[in-house]
This record gives sequence, C-alpha cells and structure tokens, in this order.
Amino acid sequence: MGKTIVWTNRANAELHRAFLDLLEESQSLETTVRVISEVSDSVSILATNPEIYKLDPLRKNNPGNIRFYEKHTYRISYLIEEDMVYIIRVRYARKEPLNY
Repeated sequence: MGKTIVWTNRANAELHRAFLDLLEESQSLETTVRVISEVSDSVSILATNPEIYKLDPLRKNNPGNIRFYEKHTYRISYLIEEDMVYIIRVRYARKEPLNY
C-alpha cells in the first residue's frame, strides 16, 4: 500500500487558475480538460514511488523531502512525509522561476 496523496488548498487553487488560464488561451474546453486532467492524474505515481523525481532547487533550505517534476509545462512541487505526499505547488513552468 502506498502513501496518501493530499492536495493543499494552495495547489488546488493554482490548478484551478491553470485551468482558467489555459481555457482562455486555447479556447478549447476539450483540450483544457485533457491537459489539466493529465496534470492532476500524474501525481498518482507519487503514492508508490515519491522519490522518483529530483529535489526542488527553488525551495529555500530544502530539507530533502521537497521534490518537483513537470507535466505539460506545469511544474508540480510536492512534500514527502512518512505516510503522505502533499502537493504543495502547481505553476506554469514557462513563467519566471520563483523561490519559495
């Protein structure tokens, strides 16, 4: 049995904003739903293999349990704990990188 995936309120809000921005840009509900669904569904691998991706270099003083990956030009940052993986950030990867 794997870890539980938990989306933080911030990550959920950022995913929703990504949906609205992509819909406005693409003008295609079908494309927007497909891309955002794939981004959302991509976190499922973290339940069984959370250390598959690299440490997040944008995280200040990263204690070694915050990692990231990209899917469809969205950068997903997550925190690994003993029984849970928290999705903490979803950001369009082509924007100016922000340390946090």
